[in-house]
Amino acid sequence: MRKWIFQFIVFGFYSELAFSSVSLKQAFEAARVNMESIKRAEAFVQQNEELKSRAEATIRPTISGVASYTKIDPPSAAGRSPFLLTRQYSYGFRLSQPIVRGGSIAALELAKENIILARYQKDASEINLYQLVINSYYTLALAKSDLNNVLELKNFSQERVKVISDRSSIGRSRRGELVEAQAQLHIAESQYQEALNKLQEAQRIFEFYTSLNPNEVNLETPLKRETLSLEAYLQKLKLRPDILASNQQTKVAMRQVEIAKGSHYPQVDLTSNYFIERTGVLATSEWDVGVAVIIPLYQGGGVQAAVRQAVEEKRISELRKNETIRAAERDVMINYQNLIQIEEQLKSLKEALNKSEEAYRLNKKDYQFGLVTNLDVLQSMNMYIQTKRSVDTLMAMGHMNQKNLEALTGVLP
Repeated sequence: MRKWIFQFIVFGFYSELAFSSVSLKQAFEAARVNMESIKRAEAFVQQNEELKSRAEATIRPTISGVASYTKIDPPSAAGRSPFLLTRQYSYGFRLSQPIVRGGSIAALELAKENIILARYQKDASEINLYQLVINSYYTLALAKSDLNNVLELKNFSQERVKVISDRSSIGRSRRGELVEAQAQLHIAESQYQEALNKLQEAQRIFEFYTSLNPNEVNLETPLKRETLSLEAYLQKLKLRPDILASNQQTKVAMRQVEIAKGSHYPQVDLTSNYFIERTGVLATSEWDVGVAVIIPLYQGGGVQAAVRQAVEEKRISELRKNETIRAAERDVMINYQNLIQIEEQLKSLKEALNKSEEAYRLNKKDYQFGLVTNLDVLQSMNMYIQTKRSVDTLMAMGHMNQKNLEALTGVLP
């Protein structure tokens, strides 16, 4: 008794959900706020903004406060010379301005390119999240629809057991027919538990992404044939964030080559000191200016190796970009073809659904007159429910393919 009450409560709970629905767009907006992947992508953009500031700092002047104090042990050979200072000190300010630093400009440009890359990657993360939400959203919708279909099968099976039981009690049906109907009922109960488990799993996945309570999704909405051609979808791929990111990664790799080559160039720095006070023969001199030049002559071949490494990294980036584009084109073509096939298949399957429902209804009626067997009724009942489940599955897959096709071209809801 408790089992039937529990099932009634569960069914009533899911029926109530039909009065409040969450759209795919609302689910994605909730996931965008909820998921850490988007927050990480935003933090990565901010991190690269700070790296750009650090790169700018390397070509800007620096001002430092400097001080020194030295106490000298008087040398014995110097005697008591009045020019010998055993305590020497100075303090003031020092300004340093890099004039030539190999690769410093390229490093700044690299930082700017990395900011653009981080923004593309953030947009790509949103596309990836949207695809995950699409799959979880329609998987949840299908699980709920499938639970209702299996519940309908169970109700039909219960009704069949009651009919055969009543007929068997008055000798109008064989004992074997009752056993057949009871076996069908047990199978339907097992399928109901399986469908309930799948629904609970789908709910947990949906809640993980969105933190929303799972609500009813209408699977009866007809699929709309896309007006865009396959060529139009492939053309739109050029603006997809991950493809833009792969192009940007190639630019980043080119900057890395420039930075590596910069280690061959000399370094020239301007240095100036202003002394507030100092001792010694330069006590009356308040400032000085100098230029320091470092010319790399031999560095063990490390610089050239770094250049070759950067060149290979650029080549790898180009290969990765080509692979990303080819994979994107493949996914678009597969989804586009699947969507067309699903639309065509649904036309035939909906006709089959109408016929299977009619066959079940007619077999039930004919059984009362002894024109068909109980097995014929059970077979037509299973065919009807199985066809209905197939229609709902194809409907969910069609919506899923349609939305994934949009997402594959970088379109968000």
